[in-house]
Amino acid sequence: MNKLNLDILGIGASLACAVHCVALPLLAAVLPLAGVAIHYEPLEYLLLGATPVVGLLALYRGYRYQHRRIRPSVLFIAGFTLLMAGHFWFPEAWELSAIAIGAGLLIAAHIDNIRFCRKCRVKEHEVVTRKAA
Repeated sequence: MNKLNLDILGIGASLACAVHCVALPLLAAVLPLAGVAIHYEPLEYLLLGATPVVGLLALYRGYRYQHRRIRPSVLFIAGFTLLMAGHFWFPEAWELSAIAIGAGLLIAAHIDNIRFCRKCRVKEHEVVTRKAA
């Protein structure tokens, strides 16, 4: 589990969700013209369920063991709230925008987490190097 970069997995899941949410309405509009109907709700629920699990694990590890900064968690909570609101509560006219912005905030949270963790590793390396000298 230590070798698995959950932030990269979270970014990938957020991007997959964003692409799915943008592409599916376009496909749903075009495919009936060809006589094909597509809407696979289990995929939506799988992506919505995986997002908080992967995201919260990644952010918890970064916060607890590395940087102790709250900003990635705030971005994640705002992004996931907007994503859920876009899926379930917002009117159809706002749905796509809310989902896209929410996915962007989720990605920003993971990028922040990665950057903060890398800064901590550099500081740890500097401290170890100074102690050895």
